[in-house]
Amino acid sequence: MSLARAIAVLTAALAVVVITAPADASTLSVVGASTKICQLTGETDWLTGATTDARTQTRYGLQGIDLGFPVESDTGQLYFLFGDAVPDGHPPGSVPTVPPDDALGRTKRTAAPDSKTCLDMSFFGAGRRGLGRPTVTPAIQQGAFNVPTGGITVGGNFFAFFWTDHCVFPDLFWPDAKTPLKLPPAGAFCPEITASNSIGRSVLAYSTDANPLAFTQVAPPISTHYVAPMPNGFVYVTAAPPLPRKRGVDYKLGYEAPIPVFGVARYRMSIPYLALAPQATFGAFDTWKFYAGTNASGGPIWIDYAKWQSGHIGSQWAPPPGAELYADSANALSPSGDERCVGEHSVTWNAPLQVWLMLYTCGGWQVEARTAPAPWGPWSAPTMLLSAAADPSLFCTLFWGKPGTPCPGRTSSWPPGLTFGYLYAPFVMSRYTQNLTPPGPGEAKRATIYWLLSTWDPYEVTVMQSTLKLAP
Repeated sequence: MSLARAIAVLTAALAVVVITAPADASTLSVVGASTKICQLTGETDWLTGATTDARTQTRYGLQGIDLGFPVESDTGQLYFLFGDAVPDGHPPGSVPTVPPDDALGRTKRTAAPDSKTCLDMSFFGAGRRGLGRPTVTPAIQQGAFNVPTGGITVGGNFFAFFWTDHCVFPDLFWPDAKTPLKLPPAGAFCPEITASNSIGRSVLAYSTDANPLAFTQVAPPISTHYVAPMPNGFVYVTAAPPLPRKRGVDYKLGYEAPIPVFGVARYRMSIPYLALAPQATFGAFDTWKFYAGTNASGGPIWIDYAKWQSGHIGSQWAPPPGAELYADSANALSPSGDERCVGEHSVTWNAPLQVWLMLYTCGGWQVEARTAPAPWGPWSAPTMLLSAAADPSLFCTLFWGKPGTPCPGRTSSWPPGLTFGYLYAPFVMSRYTQNLTPPGPGEAKRATIYWLLSTWDPYEVTVMQSTLKLAP
């Protein structure tokens, strides 16, 4: 995330950060507290001042970066899709949203992260100012606030979703469940036109292990189908590994092991949508099936691409009424609801708990988790995975405190007006999940997960650990 990104989201983040999540009706709980294992990026640890294992300033001239969505490759490599590097490397006088300023990390480590060697991660590129930049052909805007959001390996290809055509200084907007692609009025810095607006759009591109930095937008031979546009509403997009094959489950979709694709329409102002994509035609959006709510017996309703695209209210696209994966929720502080807050997110299959696990931030100071038996649900109420409101000790240790509140002995990444803290982009790294379930019938399932967390000030990515319990 760039400096401009913080300016753009500050007001919205502070507006929702004090909202209390609804009472948790699920059986998921956190054992103890979620804790920091190591700082993955940066030259020195923000809290201790110790040199990080990655030493990104010395090795790559990299001062700060965010995201790092993890993608498993077929060769045992774990890739990390990072966004908005600082410094950004833009040529003098360039339009800040055009040149690529993202990065790609990698590791083959299979042992759990630790405080000394962290993930043994390296970036593509070498030498000072030698950071490798993922590029997309045909070219798209890949500068500030235009980032890779998620990815997956399918059939030997490394697929990634790229959020693009997004303004550096977006105008403020709010949740809009009925017409989520409706743009706010144009402001002084964002023209709110197709090529540059506050919502943006997503493109899907692929590379290979031979040259993972060179992405090409989907087209034959990846798909023998007409290259249809990305589905409406899938603006900030992630994907999860194929559904587990077990007990002869018939998903009645005409193909085996579809890939769940999750997307939100309004960044940090949405509840996710879901599509299931065939592996053989992953790049052909017109072969995807889209979740459109539940039928009378509680089963999922699936519709095709054409029907998903066809809904409108006036001139605006409108999703099916049941497309959101779970209901918005309300409480005394937010009578109209407070869970349309998802932007960066990850969904993974947790094998020890035998559930799908969704992580996201809601507001700037808390990370929430939901579970479900299937990607389409039913999704549990949120469980708080991390909350600075509940644990104020996180301020000035994990990230900066409240705006205007100093952190003695800490150095800010930004000018004084931008010295504040928030959390975002919680991404589970499934290869490090540990099964802690004790033997015996009726015992609660337990698992330790390792996940990435981005912080604004320090503008870095941290590795976190949580132990989860799912009651029988």
